Amino acid sequence: MAKRIMMAVVGAGIGSLAGLLVAVFGVGGPALIIGAIAGALIPLLVLGPPGR
Repeated sequence: MAKRIMMAVVGAGIGSLAGLLVAVFGVGGPALIIGAIAGALIPLLVLGPPGR
């Protein structure tokens, strides 16, 4: 479970960096938040439920 939390935190960081890149092009501040949320959720959805 700790690995999944670490992946969510790292994914949120990478997503916010991608959102920062998008924000530089003029989309605005919400791109940071959306990027962080997407970066945190996508790895968890791709891996599926824990249990193995």
